[in-house]
Amino acid sequence: MIDSKTRVEKTYAGLLGKVIGVRLGAPVEPTFWNDKRIEQVYGEISGYIKEYTHFAADDDINGPIIFVRAVEDAFLKSGRLTPEDIGDAWLNYTAEGHGMFWWGGYGTSTEHTAFENMQKGIRPPRSGSIQKNGHTIAEQIGGQIFIDCWGLICPENPKKATELAMMAASVSHDRNALFGAGFVAVCISLAFVEERIEKIVDQAIRLLPQNCEYAIMARDVQRVFHQHPDDWKKTWQYVREAYNHQKYPGVVHIIPNGAIVVLSLLHSRGDFSKSICIATMCGLDTDCNAGNVGTIMGVLKGVEGIDGAWRKPIADFVAASSVVGSLNIVDLPTMAHYLSALGLAMEKVDSLSTGDPREWKKIRLALPKSTDIQFDFSLPGSTHSLHAYPNHIVALIPSESNESKGFNHLAFRVNFARRNTAFRLFFKPFWSRKEFDDERYIPNFSPVVYPGQVLTTSLYTDSLQQNQDLFVQGYVQDTTGQQWVEKQVFQLTNGQWLDIQYTIPSPLDGAMIEEVGLLVTNSGREPFYGSIHMSNFMINGPCHFSIDPLKQKIEFGTVTPFTFHKGHWSLADDQIQGVCSDEANLYTGHLYWKNYSFQSRIRVAHGTNAKILFRAQGNLRYYSFGFALGGVDVQCINRSFSSAEPTRSLSFVPFSWKPNHPYTLKVLIQGNRMVMGIDEQTLFELEDDSFDHGMVGYRIESGSRILIETFEIKEYTDEEL
Repeated sequence: MIDSKTRVEKTYAGLLGKVIGVRLGAPVEPTFWNDKRIEQVYGEISGYIKEYTHFAADDDINGPIIFVRAVEDAFLKSGRLTPEDIGDAWLNYTAEGHGMFWWGGYGTSTEHTAFENMQKGIRPPRSGSIQKNGHTIAEQIGGQIFIDCWGLICPENPKKATELAMMAASVSHDRNALFGAGFVAVCISLAFVEERIEKIVDQAIRLLPQNCEYAIMARDVQRVFHQHPDDWKKTWQYVREAYNHQKYPGVVHIIPNGAIVVLSLLHSRGDFSKSICIATMCGLDTDCNAGNVGTIMGVLKGVEGIDGAWRKPIADFVAASSVVGSLNIVDLPTMAHYLSALGLAMEKVDSLSTGDPREWKKIRLALPKSTDIQFDFSLPGSTHSLHAYPNHIVALIPSESNESKGFNHLAFRVNFARRNTAFRLFFKPFWSRKEFDDERYIPNFSPVVYPGQVLTTSLYTDSLQQNQDLFVQGYVQDTTGQQWVEKQVFQLTNGQWLDIQYTIPSPLDGAMIEEVGLLVTNSGREPFYGSIHMSNFMINGPCHFSIDPLKQKIEFGTVTPFTFHKGHWSLADDQIQGVCSDEANLYTGHLYWKNYSFQSRIRVAHGTNAKILFRAQGNLRYYSFGFALGGVDVQCINRSFSSAEPTRSLSFVPFSWKPNHPYTLKVLIQGNRMVMGIDEQTLFELEDDSFDHGMVGYRIESGSRILIETFEIKEYTDEEL
């Protein structure tokens, strides 16, 4: 049995492999490309074929890291997981019509088809079944590409991995697509403990129903590989003729692409780089195939088996495009720890001899659910997406374990920092459109760091020479480019840890924080050369901030820093405007906010229904408070498939509100207690325990139009309650 350290490291390597494979294959994914064109343009691929400023969100990454949240949302509350629970994750975290997956039209895109089926009340697994959607739609590749994380949370447990993967795939797919999902998940699970890729592939095939078409295809590819073990192109020539689009219709059928996955794994001969390059050179759905292969081979070879040239451009960051903006800024080491925690929690629940929900609750509470940023650089080569600037002065060196000094650390190599020259070491808690090269799967972001929170970190150097003085200050830079530098100055001393604490100023005038970190200045007479080490980087504490519409932009189809589900959201006359034909939601903030006050001045410009949201966990779960026909109401929304009462009215009072008149809606939520009012009048004092955390936002219904003038939120610590 693998130890916890190995488990997390291999999970991290699997995530890296996934992102690397997707990034490599994405430029030649469009159907314009085929293997011949790829060869003509790029020849023998051995590295990335396109440089990105930063790689934007991709469906191959969105699905695995978001839909696995069904474990936290459902399994750890009840001790069971069903296709309907995973379907709830689709509906909860996916914004209709944009992001997450390919919106290619009902009956063309399998995922679009399944999503629309579920919205109409068609429950999984019927939502993805052949009976409902037909063979072609049900057997496309999506069942395979979204399941990597189900394998990652089941190391050494191929039976559980295939069970979960096929269940997850059944939301949108059927038959061979389910078997493809099981095959990939089993390979990932086995890669934690097996050493030879040929053995992993063979065992994964044996765990499939032996008469299914996917297993027959995989054995066939395996047979041809043994005939030409040193020539992948000969195996590919056979696959291209035996498993082509004429025999397997649709945009991206599972069988031809599954054959490429098997081929690439076998012909890699255990080499990570070779595996993903072969998967890309074969063509067809290049990012999907290279992504699945990358996960399997990443787990198999570990981080030490992935060349640094693949890792450097990623820098531990990937964007996602769920409707929860704080989940869309993905730090891969943190995600690896989260997935490992999910898997361990599932194992504990499965091992319980009792069905006592109190035991499940204990396990659920042990899962990390916090707004804290906490980087310890313990995973080999990790950077946690920290940055250094300017590049000609300071460079970031991936983490190393330094046993002699007793810490894991990130190093910053400084080259010729002149007198009075400053450089920055920072984390990006918010991302903008300008930092991405494309927007196929438009990512909307909400910040993960806010005014009022506290940055804590430690620095060390032994490189100081005579007449060199390094001074350190905490700072943030907002989305307008303004910097806020702490007045307190710390000085580095050779051979001693410097502990730094910096409170981010509040409320920061209504802009978002795009950098938070340290400003280092050489105040000595001589230029500084050498290294600075960072051990631990943490940001926590309650926030207090406001949003100024004048300082926001329209990016990725919405107003910063909001994500949206339906409707149209824009800036109009120094306000945020929302319009809809039926209903629409707008969200911001952190998923794990718990106790806070939220107030916003709004106008109902048209219609009868406009509300603020709090403790919102996505499209399915939230509280709402605001204007309805003839009064003001409070509702608890829980639209999951298992919910007996999707919309529950907590209270209603008559209220003669006026259209287009400004009202300040206020909510204070502390534990189960909720106090709500308008302007200076308290209207409701209620208790409800349905949701204990969540974002804030807005909702309009029945074709209403809302104008949002002000926004302010303040978090409270447990001690303040």
